Amino acid sequence: MENKKYKLSPSDFKYLYEECKYCYWHKIHNGIVQPSIGIPSIFTRMSGLLQNSLQGQNSKELISGLPEGTFVHKEVRLRSKPLPGNKSYLSGRCDLLVKFADGTHGVIDAKMTDAKDESLNLFERQLHAYKYAFENPAEGEPIKISRVGLLLLVPTDIRPNKGFFYYKAKPVYKEIPINMDKFFEFINEVENLLDTPEPKPSQFCNWCKYKHGNL
Repeated sequence: MENKKYKLSPSDFKYLYEECKYCYWHKIHNGIVQPSIGIPSIFTRMSGLLQNSLQGQNSKELISGLPEGTFVHKEVRLRSKPLPGNKSYLSGRCDLLVKFADGTHGVIDAKMTDAKDESLNLFERQLHAYKYAFENPAEGEPIKISRVGLLLLVPTDIRPNKGFFYYKAKPVYKEIPINMDKFFEFINEVENLLDTPEPKPSQFCNWCKYKHGNL
């Protein structure tokens, strides 16, 4: 890809990149995407309702651990300038953006999952990618990102009341320490993979096993 930069999706950094380097390489180079059943529509619906309900709300009042601020955007689409090294750029969308009282912003990704999930730390790559994209947009004015984190919604109860069922969830905020040097090291690792010839199919990837038989 001499004059063409790699288009990197932040959402691939936790799942596809970790699951199968062969499938990741082919997605970036050839646009070949693993067959998937996709996200159940009910979760997409719940995510949309959550994003709508938070707009204009005070972040400190709703989520313990966040400073004073206001939820100002939902599902923001992003495209960055080239990353250091000029080989790739970021393209994707994040769930929520908060504007804090000091004028800086926070990027928050909402997840309906167990707060004790040890793999949550891998989302730090995705959140750092959003920070870079906001601060280095391909178009428009940059936005200073001072905090990144995960909003985890952990189900605690569901009860009927007057013809409706009310779903109760305890919000857990997980702050992700910002370390851009570590993120750029990861990007360098990704670009090195993409610069190499096709990697071998993975014996741990179900799609690779289906395509290539016994590995």
